[in-house]
Amino acid sequence: MGEPARGARRIADIDPVEGLYVAASRDLEGRGLENIRVGDILFLEMVQNRILVHTSDSVYYLPNSLERWLRAFQTAGLTFELVDRPCIANLSNVKRMDPTWYRLYFNEKPQPGEKPCNVARSNYRIIAKKIRELK
Repeated sequence: MGEPARGARRIADIDPVEGLYVAASRDLEGRGLENIRVGDILFLEMVQNRILVHTSDSVYYLPNSLERWLRAFQTAGLTFELVDRPCIANLSNVKRMDPTWYRLYFNEKPQPGEKPCNVARSNYRIIAKKIRELK
């Protein structure tokens, strides 16, 4: 085999999240879909029987169950974990952990109004260890 084409990347160099999208809606009733890069997802949470998908600049709605989305993400080799009963976090996007309040933040210096992802107290040490192993 010859040399790879200029600009070509080896499979080992490709980010597993690159090219993966989730179709979600900004509308509570599901009117209109947008493709969201999976790598842009900070966390998913169940609120009043609806799944909310949080990115750094928006909130979207998804059908189905958290368990199915978690299984799909993990089967694809992504670093999503159930951190609390109603919440799945993308551990790759976590920038800061709060061991006092058991929260995950997705910016080094969280801004006022920025929503953290809560972690179950009983699960915090396990999640913190997984995050440290990713860094």
